[in-house]
Amino acid sequence: MDAASAYEEWVSPHLLELKKYCYYLAGSRWDAEDLLQDTLLKSFAYFVQEEPDSDMKPFIFRIARNLWIDDCRRRKRRRAATMEMPEVIHSDSDYAEIRGSLEWLAERFPRRNIEMWLLARYFGYSLQEVAEATGVTVPTVKSVLFRTRSMLRGRREPAKCRSPIRPEVERWSKAVILDHPGCLLGERG
Repeated sequence: MDAASAYEEWVSPHLLELKKYCYYLAGSRWDAEDLLQDTLLKSFAYFVQEEPDSDMKPFIFRIARNLWIDDCRRRKRRRAATMEMPEVIHSDSDYAEIRGSLEWLAERFPRRNIEMWLLARYFGYSLQEVAEATGVTVPTVKSVLFRTRSMLRGRREPAKCRSPIRPEVERWSKAVILDHPGCLLGERG
């Protein structure tokens, strides 16, 4: 029996419970699926290198919990490190490209769509974090992101707005250049 088959036999009795536990920890289906995959990958690496214990369930649950704690700490450190915003220096060669892209988005999408899309796609926020940051529900975030992605992929042509909102385009550009989501969520004009 090869390692993959032996591992599958070893972990499969606990897979459904592990999936539920990951959802309990993460709070969203997408984060739970990522956590489940990371847990299975890490436990497989251990399985291949070491002689596994006969009691698999507590082991894989501990891996899931520790991975989730590590992820939460990583997110907290990243946000804490970006709390202080330095002044924007527009000498970055990418500034014009970023600013142009954000102006293009501002001509085509409402502010809320752009901010949610940037939080989710650029800054890597989970749906729950986007919902908390913008003061809406997770289903609202899902709906807005789905519509925005559909329009960006060309499935639907967005209605052009009258003109870009200049102060917000500058704020968005600053957030992207500084890699600081706090700028994105700053005071709205």
